[in-house]
Amino acid sequence: MSAAKIWNRLFLQERPTFSLGFFRVAAAVTTGCHVLPTFVPMADNYLPTAFKTFDTNFFTVDAVQWVQQSPEWVIYACVAIFIVSWLSFLIGFLSQVSCIVMTAMCYYFYALNSFHVGTLSWDILLVTLFLMCITPYHGDYFSIDGWLKKKRIKGFYLRRRPYFVQRLLQLQVGFSFFYTALYKITAEGNWLQDNPVYYLMLYPYQGVTKTFLLKDVLVHYPGICYVIGILIVALELPLIVWLFWRKTRVAAILLGWAFHIMLILTLDVPAIFFFLFPAQLLLFMDPRDLIRRIHSHQRNNKFFRRGFRCQIS
Repeated sequence: MSAAKIWNRLFLQERPTFSLGFFRVAAAVTTGCHVLPTFVPMADNYLPTAFKTFDTNFFTVDAVQWVQQSPEWVIYACVAIFIVSWLSFLIGFLSQVSCIVMTAMCYYFYALNSFHVGTLSWDILLVTLFLMCITPYHGDYFSIDGWLKKKRIKGFYLRRRPYFVQRLLQLQVGFSFFYTALYKITAEGNWLQDNPVYYLMLYPYQGVTKTFLLKDVLVHYPGICYVIGILIVALELPLIVWLFWRKTRVAAILLGWAFHIMLILTLDVPAIFFFLFPAQLLLFMDPRDLIRRIHSHQRNNKFFRRGFRCQIS
């Protein structure tokens, strides 16, 4: 198979955007969980009275200085714009435009004060939102846009779209697992030579480690902690391959969910690990299969209702 055919098959083949519409909702919920709570103490977070830090590695110094000149009414106006665009993106009304405006407001508040949102998970979310900005297809399903177009255009919900953006989102989450595992065996605190899981068990309860059922037990068994760390690395490294391989895809998605549940239960991690990544793993499910199952379920229900009416009559 030529390189052009492989490229077309992997990125340009047209498929339904059913799962991309579902992921739009997850991305909106994740963004809301990150940004909306920071608006409650405005004086402490964004107004001139706030303690601020600036990420000049992400923004230029000129951009940060320009944003810092914003008067209070502009900051409050941006809060209102964010809320309106976020709600529009959540329900899928002008989904691409609302996503662009919402993302622009995210960058604005990031430049205004990176102290509360300037984390690795926030940067990952911004990359994800950027990919969502470059396509209108996430408004085809679970959206006001899809409902309006369905009324105007017969069979709109069956329309196929290029698979490019969904494939990039798959690569993003797949390589997140791969590079996380690679970092564990190449950086300082190598999991093959050291025992970071055991050190987490020694952390105080007020630290990054939560109080969970087995913490008081594992703290007495460093050997078991080491084996757990090796198993985590051994499962994370090939996970990207298992996600793309059709025969192991479902098991890999369940394994990815298990990783995130483990993170939520054991560590104080941002909401992105709970809301965004599990939903992003579902993007590996072929939307054509999902559509076929939905249609099959609808036909079965239709036949069941018809038979039930016949029995009554």
